[in-house]
Amino acid sequence: MIEQRNHGHDVVLVCDPRKMDVAKLDVDGIEVVSYRSSRNPLRFVGIARAVRRLVRTLHADVIHCHSSYPGVYVRLNRFGDEKVLYTPHAWSFMKKDISRATAFAFALMEKWLARRCARILCMSFDEVRAARRHGIAPDKVELVYTGIATDAAAEWFSDETEAVAQPAQHIRVGYFGRLDYQKGFDILVDALPLLKDHLQVHVFGTAVRGGVAMPGEASRITYHGWVGPEETGHAMRRMDAIVVPSRWEGLALVPIEAMRAGKVLVVSSESSLPEQVIHGYNGLMLQQLTGACLAEQLNSLSIDECRRMGANSRHVFDQAFNAEKFFKSLMNCYEKA
Repeated sequence: MIEQRNHGHDVVLVCDPRKMDVAKLDVDGIEVVSYRSSRNPLRFVGIARAVRRLVRTLHADVIHCHSSYPGVYVRLNRFGDEKVLYTPHAWSFMKKDISRATAFAFALMEKWLARRCARILCMSFDEVRAARRHGIAPDKVELVYTGIATDAAAEWFSDETEAVAQPAQHIRVGYFGRLDYQKGFDILVDALPLLKDHLQVHVFGTAVRGGVAMPGEASRITYHGWVGPEETGHAMRRMDAIVVPSRWEGLALVPIEAMRAGKVLVVSSESSLPEQVIHGYNGLMLQQLTGACLAEQLNSLSIDECRRMGANSRHVFDQAFNAEKFFKSLMNCYEKA
């Protein structure tokens, strides 16, 4: 949004203040407008009408809705000249903790709602393939890899990193994100008893819905709780390796942040994660999504390997996931719509 503002566009963020820390969104030149959302299907039509009235007061040229529920609220309406774009951030029917019947119903809903937007911007090939499998019009779907600011990208080799370097025999392993089933936190918990003594595990995050209990082996893990974006950057630079054992993702942000920090990744082979990690180059992929497999990959790492693949991670970030590349692709989609 800041890049769009910097290029002279009028940007309005419409959000539910109960879901976002609006105080942190106080950026000059970006207007924040509030509405009340709900996951109760009985309230969808009422919310959609409220969103329509709100959006019409903004006189927008482009309406870009992010994630399933905003996608429903906006696309239940018909707009005139305004172009509606939708980014699912992992299709609802891709979830692995729902029944087949529920996934089928979600897919039917997405297929019907696809007619109510000009473009669907998927953040990974995995999302594009899923859309095709479920009959969502291919002419509506476009791939746009997300990117993040490069301002702090060079800091991965800063003096701070050197100052917190561990003795050669210690490797710091970081987990960043929700402590839940989707993110595979239970896989990390299962791996703990199998890790070699030189591996120190640091967890940054909290449980939201479907949380996984913290392990009893306190000596093998340091829990830091939730940290903000700036603190996340500092924390990542203090790690040697970042684990992302997710069961499904749209395009995970943690691997991109880790690559910006120049860190080796150890990830599952599910969803879009193979699009971010080249096994043996900038990270390691799990052939099986089990604690034993995760422990085996982590135990194989040395400090030298972490540094070699970490440098490669930074190269992948520069080539594929920087904000400038993302902004150009996004604006091109807006113009074509």
